[in-house]
Amino acid sequence: MIRPTVGIRTKTSDDKYVKVGKSKLGGKPDLPKDFEWPKADGKPMLFCAQYNLAELTKFDKEDKLPKKGFFYVFLSLDQEWREFNGVNQPYKLIFSETENIVRTEFPDDLEENQTFKTALVEFFEFYTIPDDENYKLFELEKKYNNDLYFFFYQPTEEFIVEELYQDSDNMHQILGHDRSIQSSVVYEFASKELGLYGAESSEHQKRWNDILELSKTYELLLQLDCYDSNTDLSKFGGSGTYYFGISKSDLKNKNFNVIKMSFQMT
Repeated sequence: MIRPTVGIRTKTSDDKYVKVGKSKLGGKPDLPKDFEWPKADGKPMLFCAQYNLAELTKFDKEDKLPKKGFFYVFLSLDQEWREFNGVNQPYKLIFSETENIVRTEFPDDLEENQTFKTALVEFFEFYTIPDDENYKLFELEKKYNNDLYFFFYQPTEEFIVEELYQDSDNMHQILGHDRSIQSSVVYEFASKELGLYGAESSEHQKRWNDILELSKTYELLLQLDCYDSNTDLSKFGGSGTYYFGISKSDLKNKNFNVIKMSFQMT
């Protein structure tokens, strides 16, 4: 069940040192010339990250992503609380094939504090195992007499982190199994599809079988860690991580038009 994953490390930088088209968090985005800046409720969304797929293709061991193009992540604030919250929050994960891009100024009506400092992105070889509450471990859990976490999950996860010299607190990644802060986010992707995201727990219990079966059709596309000290995404996202999911069929067809989002915090 161990899956190859595109690991992500970050390093604080400044746009003046970053080539146009380089993968990064924050700063000014490098966008197609005819790109229309996304808005929510009439306000420009906040640019959070861009990922150049040509830079990570050698780490995409399962050959799931296009060989070139960009993923862009834009998020919006809860206007009442002036923060990210994940609940009914407008978001855009945009795939663009064009490599004819320019560094783009922020919209005039984007508030000054609604931008983030630049952090360079470095991709590396990583591996993940299913979240300890993921359905893929249900049968294995029975074999371990409910001690799976201590005898398999925790030591395996620690071994991967130690062997690959990875900071276990770094929650950035592309593809692989979700490393969820709470329960596996595939259930939340399914809950969104069923209109149950944010519903009472009793409603979830009644529809658990529906959620479970639908969750098996989703997988993780991207994780964005707001608690990364090399960025200042935490000023709106606190210690939370964003999870962007996609149906397995859409990923197979490289169709990135329908993306689910979940936000979890410690």
